Order: sequence, then C-alpha cells, then structure tokens
Amino acid sequence: MKLIFLVYNVVIESKVMEELEKVKVKSYTKLPSIHGAGTHSAPHLDTHVWPEVNHGLFIAVEEEKKDEVLNRMKELKSIYKKEGLKVFVLPLEEAI
Repeated sequence: MKLIFLVYNVVIESKVMEELEKVKVKSYTKLPSIHGAGTHSAPHLDTHVWPEVNHGLFIAVEEEKKDEVLNRMKELKSIYKKEGLKVFVLPLEEAI
C-alpha cells in the first residue's frame, strides 16, 4: 500500500475532489489550513501579506490506485500551474 499526501491551494479544492471521485477515492483524512511555500506559486501563509492557504489530504491506496491518482493530479497540475498542487507518495506498511 501507499500513502499519498496531497497538498493543494484551497481555490482548486473542488477540482481536486472531482478528480478523486473519478478514480473512486472515497476515504481520506483532510488537513485544513496548511501553510507553506514552494517554487512554483506564491507562499500560502494565511496572512495579510500572503493570504492564500492550502488544504491537505492523506489517502491510503493500493499500488494500482496510486497510479490513477497521480495521473489525475499531474493533469490538474498542468492546468493549474500557479495555484499550488503537490503530491507526495510514501510507503504504507500497516494501517489499523
């Protein structure tokens, strides 16, 4: 199994969720109000200077589903280049 950690600008949340629905991802843990900075978008710090904010999702999936999710997110990232979207994939040894 894999653990996908998906971090995205709140303004594209509906698009992210639509893509996850298309690949039948129904279980996740959402982390609201994640602050951060990257190389392709402005900082998202929820301040007066940098007002944008991110959300995060932890998604546990089988190997085959991981590829489907990554392909959908790559497609979204190509459309929303400046908004901020990052996907991290980690090995998941066990879930209880």
